Amino acid sequence: MLLVRRPLPRFSVALLAAVLLSHCAGPAGGARSRVSPAAPPWERRGFPVLDRGTLEIELLSAEAPLTVAAFIGLVERRYFDGTRWHRVVPNFVVQDGDPRGDGWGGPGFVLRDEVNPTRYEVGTVGMALSGPDTGGSQYFITHSPQPHLDGIYPVFGRVVAGGAVLDAIAMGDRIRSIHR
Repeated sequence: MLLVRRPLPRFSVALLAAVLLSHCAGPAGGARSRVSPAAPPWERRGFPVLDRGTLEIELLSAEAPLTVAAFIGLVERRYFDGTRWHRVVPNFVVQDGDPRGDGWGGPGFVLRDEVNPTRYEVGTVGMALSGPDTGGSQYFITHSPQPHLDGIYPVFGRVVAGGAVLDAIAMGDRIRSIHR
């Protein structure tokens, strides 16, 4: 018998968002987050509290709505609490979001890439990928401009306060919590 592989049909953005948000719901079907570009500034911010201090991250929901929704869902589930920066490359990036701590873990779902025209400057927050449409929970923050990442990795935030904390992060440093 000959098996013919057919590509899966493309989902609409609305359906994909609904599926994604259902995966990002809190325990026991808790409230789901929805952040719109018109939301007040404090609703579009994340505050990672590290052993070395606090970062303030502005989430770019207009540029990457599904990625921001997934990130907020994971924050509300306290997914990142206690994780450690598993990758630190001086003058390049720091990376977190892996519950295993070895760079291969994830949340159990993947995201469609939301590549956008936002450039990778100092403090840009991007979704780590291992191929097309493989983002999930691992994210990175750039130490310096990285134009070779532009248009390849989804940008979904930027550090707006705590640059000295970002510069001080070392591999293995703990994220105590991330809150909004």
